[in-house]
Amino acid sequence: MDIFWGIIFALCGAVSIASMAIFVRISTINGGKAFYAVIVSLIMNLILVVPVVAVVYFPDYGITLKSAIAFAGAGLAGTLIGRVAYFEGIKRAGASRSDAIKATTPIIATILAIVLIGESPSLIHILGIIAIVVGVWIISLDLTPDKTIEGITSRRADVLYPIAAAIFFGFEPVLARIGVLEGTPGHVGLGIKLIVPGIGFLAYFIVKGDMPNIGKIFENKITAKWYILAGLASTSMLIFLYTAIEIAPVVFVVPFLQTSPLFVVVFSYIWLQDIEHISWRLVMGILIMTCATIIITTVA
Repeated sequence: MDIFWGIIFALCGAVSIASMAIFVRISTINGGKAFYAVIVSLIMNLILVVPVVAVVYFPDYGITLKSAIAFAGAGLAGTLIGRVAYFEGIKRAGASRSDAIKATTPIIATILAIVLIGESPSLIHILGIIAIVVGVWIISLDLTPDKTIEGITSRRADVLYPIAAAIFFGFEPVLARIGVLEGTPGHVGLGIKLIVPGIGFLAYFIVKGDMPNIGKIFENKITAKWYILAGLASTSMLIFLYTAIEIAPVVFVVPFLQTSPLFVVVFSYIWLQDIEHISWRLVMGILIMTCATIIITTVA
């Protein structure tokens, strides 16, 4: 029963991820900045999660040195670096393509689990990795314009952002799992994961001497609305994810979380028809990667 609910929470997280991708895409189309979406999302994550966790789990948070380091690493990889790369990828390559490429996260997480946790790969894993590479290749072809050499170089370079996001997002579930196995509650770990990148962002702005102007971020009412919606979707995704990780094995949680590209395609068709072209190659790439991801991680 725990696995069943873990899968349900993971699917809810997938819907949240897809919603976040669409909201960020719409904000950038209306003149917003991906980095502003990152700032608003992180602030909302902190405000909506940390105080509640601090009260609910007081006074015994079950934190050990190892779990603290693991969850802090998850925050740096997923919440800070991964999120910046992901949002920038949405702006440059589109929501459908970025989320489809990010679906390689379970493959990367599997490789990291082999290295960090000592898990052994199977033939299914190897075949799945090959299938994922094929899917990414199909999507990169769909990104290639038919015009100039400069255009081809520029557009293909855009794919690097969601690929980088996939790599850093791949670290998060493995590190979070390490923290949970130490006995620390998943939501407490989520609080640590959010505080660390929050401090990182603050330190960066202080050193740079360029603190974000909150008034400027929200001066455009249209983009501000989409920033807030993206922040709510981001927060719900994190809550669903860490709830799932706490009650079910990662090999069941991660693949269903990565079905988000399918929801993105549906949402893009409904809300972004005039903005984002969804080709047959894109759909095929999404299906190949999503099916391979589900098969190799659930069979494992």
